[in-house]
Amino acid sequence: MSSEQGWIKENEPWLLPFLYLFGRIILFLTLIPYGYYGIGDLNAYREWTALPGWPYLDYWVEYPPLFPFLSEILFRMAGEQSFLYDFLVALVLAFAGSVILYLFQKITSRLYGDSAGQIRSLILFGIMVVLPYTWWYADVITLALMMAGIWSLLEKKDKLAGLWIGLGMLAKWFPVFLLPALFRYRPLKNLLFISGIAITIVSIVFGILFVVSPQMTRASLLTQTGRASWQTVWALIDRNLTTGAYLTTEQRLDPSQYLQITGNPAVIPPSLTLFVFGGIGVGLLLKRNRFDDLSLVAAIGITWSLFLLWSPGWSSQWVLYVIPLVLLTLSLPYALSWILGFVLINILEFPFLLGRGLADHIWIVIILRVFLIVIIQIVWAKEIIFSNYK
Repeated sequence: MSSEQGWIKENEPWLLPFLYLFGRIILFLTLIPYGYYGIGDLNAYREWTALPGWPYLDYWVEYPPLFPFLSEILFRMAGEQSFLYDFLVALVLAFAGSVILYLFQKITSRLYGDSAGQIRSLILFGIMVVLPYTWWYADVITLALMMAGIWSLLEKKDKLAGLWIGLGMLAKWFPVFLLPALFRYRPLKNLLFISGIAITIVSIVFGILFVVSPQMTRASLLTQTGRASWQTVWALIDRNLTTGAYLTTEQRLDPSQYLQITGNPAVIPPSLTLFVFGGIGVGLLLKRNRFDDLSLVAAIGITWSLFLLWSPGWSSQWVLYVIPLVLLTLSLPYALSWILGFVLINILEFPFLLGRGLADHIWIVIILRVFLIVIIQIVWAKEIIFSNYK
């Protein structure tokens, strides 16, 4: 028994990631004949990847270039066979999930110690292994890079932090929220150094793409600016009771289609509310009086929650970015209660309501979701940033 305990202790950092990866492979192999992909975006990924040519060069996509190019490479490696492509994507997403768990264990052990950290890691494992957003969407890739950025920031490895944040922004823009959290946590020169590396990486990649294919790159970069609101309070005000889907596969071949709005225009312009929520964020960061590791993660959470309150749209898989931040910062009973409630609300929203055409009832879950985001925003600010809470 003691030898078994010793083996488990020695291999703890790799045990949960391995079990997650193994379980996801088994899940894919057993459920693929019965609709493994459900109603997520992976079918859409395959459809636009099958278009002739390369993303950003021959067709435009609404995502930064990292995943579209990765998807195209996997499609060609699979010989354009759908099943092999699906399996390769499943492997990549499962590996990304394993990386998330590994890095989460490292971070939470740093914050709370090995024993308490392992409990929090088990909770994250239990949620991720069953939450379909971890295999319906590619967001786990972005989250893995974001977690790598957080770990590098805590370790004060500025070059690596800039690298991971920059790569994360090439997967999805969300890792940029790590940068404002550094304000007053690190010296200004370090903040500028990290930001410079991240921005340089992104600028080089987009610069090359603009030179090679300016029209498709411009359409890919600016398409989000023309989207109508969805699944938020702002969408209720605009009377847009739909999901975030807004174009067909064929539209991606025409760069002039990137600003085609499929819903009602905004009653309250996002540019106006940006000043309000941006001002709140600046005020909170200016008043912060804690500068330890926990404060950094909480400041990232505050930046994230302000973005979610401001954003014209909400996609249910974004819950993946919030869960680790809550588990890393709040007392365990409160964190678990909040996460279970937040996950349940999002599952009720999508796929339960929107996946079955019951959009008339979506206002209920939207209000509940916004309420929980406001609550966590207040807790992060009051309990962690401004107090001596530990």
